[in-house]
Amino acid sequence: MIHDVCQARFGQAPKRITPVSGGCIAGAFRVDLPDGTRLFAKQTRGPDPFAAEALGLRHLDIPGGVRVPTVLHVETNLLMLEWIELAPSPRKDPETAQALLGEQLAVTHQKTDTAYGFPLNHVIGATPQQNLPRLPHQPGAWPEFWWTHRLEPMIRRLPADQQNAFLALEDRVSPLLEGSDEAPALLHGDLWGGNVGWGTADRPVMYDPAPYYGHREADLAMTRMFGGFTPDFYRAYHEAFPLPDGWETRLDFYRLYHVLNHVVLFGASYFPQARHILQTYLSY
Repeated sequence: MIHDVCQARFGQAPKRITPVSGGCIAGAFRVDLPDGTRLFAKQTRGPDPFAAEALGLRHLDIPGGVRVPTVLHVETNLLMLEWIELAPSPRKDPETAQALLGEQLAVTHQKTDTAYGFPLNHVIGATPQQNLPRLPHQPGAWPEFWWTHRLEPMIRRLPADQQNAFLALEDRVSPLLEGSDEAPALLHGDLWGGNVGWGTADRPVMYDPAPYYGHREADLAMTRMFGGFTPDFYRAYHEAFPLPDGWETRLDFYRLYHVLNHVVLFGASYFPQARHILQTYLSY
């Protein structure tokens, strides 16, 4: 498929197609064309997430925001992007690079819409992520979205004997989230350290989004999952786009969604972490 698309789309058959490390649901490849152009390709034989990912990357391509790869071609089970040579961490000045990431993410989050969700459903890892129906921005809409489109569907994917304890959080959602009402911000949706790299001159790049319009605290919560974001990042973000009062007390509540997804995808080793977050918020 990659060979035929390159011939039709770029007028060149690939010189080399080299597997590279990628996500958990798709094969990833570096494609070298005879004229020296390099492309990044993702291919899958299962459920097709690429229409939503491509649309998300186009939404996220914002002047002054965090750089994302340019979409070159998308079709069923195939996504082709520009190749960006990346390092896993800043090469020269980590403090400045992390601050730039915070500043630019603040710009990305200032792109807003009138409704929560996204025009297409997507996946978070290999788990379906519901974005439809979209909920218009109005009082109470964000807590409703977070429960009906995020937490409850994820809880329903747990083993049956684990669900009831987490379903008890339904009564906590509105009291916790109503005070943080903002216009729906454009989110990366899966913003852990493995989905951020560093390009030329330590310019940050983010990729593999699970995009939607929601509360920006949900993106920041995901940055706390596995590290990779330093105090310089959070300081610069807050200076550029101050967060609502109480934001730090809500981060673990948003992070619970991702912890539960790891329970679903990878098993019970993540369950004690989920149970700890559950007990914290049941006591609120």
